[in-house]
Amino acid sequence: MNTLGITGATGLIGARFLKHWLESHPDTQVRCSSRSGSVLPRHEQLEWLQGDLSNEADCREFVEGLDAVIHLAHANSPATSNRHWSSDLAANLVPTLTLLEALRQRKTDQICHLVFASSGGAVYGRKNGDGTTFAEADPCHPLSPYGIQKLALEHYLATACVQGWLRATVLRLSNVYGTLLAVERRQGLIGVALARILSNQPVRVYGPLSNVRDYLHVDDVARAFGAALLPCGQSSAKANFRVFNIGAGRGHSVAEVLELIERVTGKNVRTEVSGFGAAAFSSLPTVVLSIEKAGQELLWAPQIELEEGVTSLWKQNL
Repeated sequence: MNTLGITGATGLIGARFLKHWLESHPDTQVRCSSRSGSVLPRHEQLEWLQGDLSNEADCREFVEGLDAVIHLAHANSPATSNRHWSSDLAANLVPTLTLLEALRQRKTDQICHLVFASSGGAVYGRKNGDGTTFAEADPCHPLSPYGIQKLALEHYLATACVQGWLRATVLRLSNVYGTLLAVERRQGLIGVALARILSNQPVRVYGPLSNVRDYLHVDDVARAFGAALLPCGQSSAKANFRVFNIGAGRGHSVAEVLELIERVTGKNVRTEVSGFGAAAFSSLPTVVLSIEKAGQELLWAPQIELEEGVTSLWKQNL
């Protein structure tokens, strides 16, 4: 691979992946799309294009000559996607379809490989029986507009692969953490909780303390995207369309996370319980992703334990 494109390169996952990739692949040229013309990282291998993925001309310029694309750009979250359905669709579904159309119209026989950031917590929906660990083969019944959009884009990617002008790898991510988040956010328990503790504010909890989720450090996520680009693992890794869960492989309740944060910070965590937030749009008490397939085919597994990751994040911001 000679040239890699990245959308959403200034976000949490994108910035960390970009750093990892530039350090480990000195022969790859990287082109990033950004809406902002603000100060951006500079590197001899790195090109920044300012533009809007909803704009056809900007997308055509971005995809020209790319061997692969890491597609991370997304403008909403499970908590915000329910506010206005039509505008949310225009802000998220349409830009990705415009990007795909630009790839389809390229005047080249080269087939691009697109790696898409989907959501493990939002696409599956309620599972029959008592099972709470979700595997890639489980039926998807999303319970929020956010999950519906992610799953719809997965289907568009699968169709493009069947038509023969794209290769695609979908990574269904669990709950990613690894940086402090804005104190007013309603999603991102660990990043928001630590930010509120540092500002001496109570931690807001949306939904029951017994809710169990799968928390994954952003450095492990960055490694997963890198693994998805490389030809490795089992023979099925050569398929045109692949789907992988990317998570920690084990769950922690909200109460357990707060206890861990108290232990790491040495602070007494005050809480405010609210019924509104990301949890309000997913009635699932437990969501944990099975990651066996990623281990077998991508040769990827998480390396950072939750306590290690939370401790590192806390110390970085003291």
